[in-house]
Amino acid sequence: RRQFGPENEPETLLLDYPTHQKRLMPLLATTYALDFALKYSLKRFEKVTEEDSREVETLAAALKSYATWFTTKTLQECREACGGKGYLAENRLADLKADTDIFTTFEGDNTVLMQLVAKGLLTKLKKEFSDTNFWGILKLISSDVLESIASFGHENIQDEKHICNGDHQIEEFKHREKTILKTVASRLTKLIKRRGMAPADAFNRVQIQMVELAHAHAERLILEQFVATVKGIEDKDLQKTMKKLCDLFALSIFEKHKGWYLETGHMTPPKTKIIRRLYEKLCLSVRNDAAFLVNAFAIPDQCLAAPIALKKEL
Repeated sequence: RRQFGPENEPETLLLDYPTHQKRLMPLLATTYALDFALKYSLKRFEKVTEEDSREVETLAAALKSYATWFTTKTLQECREACGGKGYLAENRLADLKADTDIFTTFEGDNTVLMQLVAKGLLTKLKKEFSDTNFWGILKLISSDVLESIASFGHENIQDEKHICNGDHQIEEFKHREKTILKTVASRLTKLIKRRGMAPADAFNRVQIQMVELAHAHAERLILEQFVATVKGIEDKDLQKTMKKLCDLFALSIFEKHKGWYLETGHMTPPKTKIIRRLYEKLCLSVRNDAAFLVNAFAIPDQCLAAPIALKKEL
């Protein structure tokens, strides 16, 4: 899609505008990230046992919700990014959005599923400890256990190489997930033990935090699979390209949650500024690989069936 540009010259490709790169390239990175995570979930399902069935169900619920919300968001962003062309019936974006929107409700409302994901995480914690006093376990988690986890990120290293280290990115995601888990645990302990609230009412009171926990859990799982996939690529050129895509996904999540990282003191403003600059630089770099990355989907032209999708000008 082209729009505007210098007088008496061809109009500019939309993907050459930095605003469009920032709007669309992170979505491309997340598409790849979700593909790797969903394939991982299928492998887990194929080998599921009675012992890990609950964990696999939690994984499926988290990825189903995250992926379908992402699909709806991505189609809307792409339609808007293409202007009026994106709304024309012949270009199919509006129809695709209408067709896929229902998946946010199929097999359960996504918000309800995310609450079940959070409950699954709490149940898993209960099984990991031999202590039958579940609320005592939660209180323990609320205190000393997570302090050792939090210490990793408080180094606040501001080097770009460190920020793009996959293991470091995973640890930062883990820290957010487990810190939110600590918050949920603390609130549940307070509501049930100190205020005498019924467990069902207490869980209702912390619904918002539980959904946030489920999102953090899904993002950590997705990043882990992306990092593992990149490490397993033997072709060095391909690995370099996919590493940029993986970093873009990770930094897009940091950007989305930088307010949380700043509020909790886990990152300093100088570090989040470096992340923002690196994030925008990666959007441009990934844009240069856009044609290669999209063509890798190998979608036949007869399936694309949209004039705007058949112009090979990326």
